[in-house]
Order: sequence, then C-alpha cells, then structure tokens
Amino acid sequence: LEGDFKMKLFKAMICFFVLILSLFGAIIIYGQQNQTQWIDKFIESFEMTESNFKFYNIKSSIIIEQEMDMNQLKDICTEIAKNLGDGHGELSSKMQKGEIYVNYDDEDKGISIVGVKKNSKEFYIIVDILNNKVYKNIENVYVKLENELNKYSDKVNINICIAGEYTNKLNNAKISAILEKILYNMYAEKIDDIEEENFLSVNAYSKLLKENNLKYLDREMNLNIGIRYSEDDDRTTIYMATPIIKIDY
Repeated sequence: LEGDFKMKLFKAMICFFVLILSLFGAIIIYGQQNQTQWIDKFIESFEMTESNFKFYNIKSSIIIEQEMDMNQLKDICTEIAKNLGDGHGELSSKMQKGEIYVNYDDEDKGISIVGVKKNSKEFYIIVDILNNKVYKNIENVYVKLENELNKYSDKVNINICIAGEYTNKLNNAKISAILEKILYNMYAEKIDDIEEENFLSVNAYSKLLKENNLKYLDREMNLNIGIRYSEDDDRTTIYMATPIIKIDY
C-alpha cells in the first residue's frame, strides 16, 4: 500500500509540473503575440488605404557597451545580416576608420548595417531593411530583428514605415476619408498636422502602439502618416510609420 501511495504521489507531482510548464509556455507565447499584435492592425490599416504597395522600411539602432575591437564589431554586424537574411543572398562588407559597413541582398529585401566605434567600450549598430516586393512578412522580420538585436543590447529602437501609391492626385475628401480609416482602425487620436502644397503630415497617438512612444509637443505620439503628391509623374504616395517617418519624402 505504501508503494502504491508513493507511485500515486509521484504521478501527481509529474502532472503538476507538466501543468506548470504548460502554463508557463502559454504565458510566453501570449506575451510574444501580444507584443506584436499591433503589427496586424498596422498592416490592416495600410490595406484600408487601398493604395498600391510601394515598399516598407525598417530602421533600428542599438548601443553596445562592452570592450571589443573593430574585427569583433564586424563579426557582430555580419552575423546580424546573415541571421536576418534568407541564407541565399549576397553579403559584402568594408571597413573604414572607426566604421563597418555590411550589406546583404536577398530575393525580397536589402539589409544595410553600419557599425560605429565611439570609443573602446561604446559602439553603435544601425540596421536598415528595405523591401519593395512583399509586405505580409513585416511581423516576421520585425520579431527576428528585435530578437537578434536583443542579444547585444537591452534597449532596441525599431522604426517601421510602409508606403503605398495612387496613380492620380487625391482630392481633400478622399484624403480625409483615408486618414479617418487609419486613425479609427489604429485606435488613434490626431495630435496635429502639417499641411503644405501637395503635402500633408499627420502626427497621432495610438493606444495600440504604447511601446513606440515619442515625446512631441509635450505629448506622446507613436503614429505618423504622410501624404505627398508629385506633379512630375501625377502620383500620390502615402506613408504610414511608427513612431515616425524617418525617410525623406
């Protein structure tokens, strides 16, 4: 009887530990999904503009505070590029005084990485990813980039911009309708806008993008929408970015 009791106790303990591990795994998965679930709404909001996809751009930067030499910095930049690529791209690199340049081009995207030495114990790495073919993979690229950079720094800044195009000039009513759709779908409130001839930039705060906040006019913003019309080719380009558009437009 004592043996049966011990066996039942052992089985109960195993079941308990399996349950704990399952719950822990579920919490981790939920946390990861919850952390990037805004990307689905971001893409959905872009699709609601009914523009033709032009490109997306992801920029990120980190500071590495540890002692190393330029060859070690080059190895880190090269490793990041390889891990972000598809394994079939072309890798190139060059080293100048105090700076490393690594480029990786695969079928879908181009990856540019710059490593900068500030001093013997402080280095900067800047990553720039450009894709002009598909945008459905933004979440995968974002998560992979974040995980990769977290190996070297606790603080990772990531900026996403997606651009679409219209083959004509949009009237004011159409522009207002597009902005209203984006703000509504992103649970966002407009903070202010800048309007010039053939150009409009809107700064907003979205409840979905709390991890991307920037201080702006004594408030927080995390969503930037830009619309520019080009008279040269009679096309209108729309940009959606979080937290801010970091490309010239």
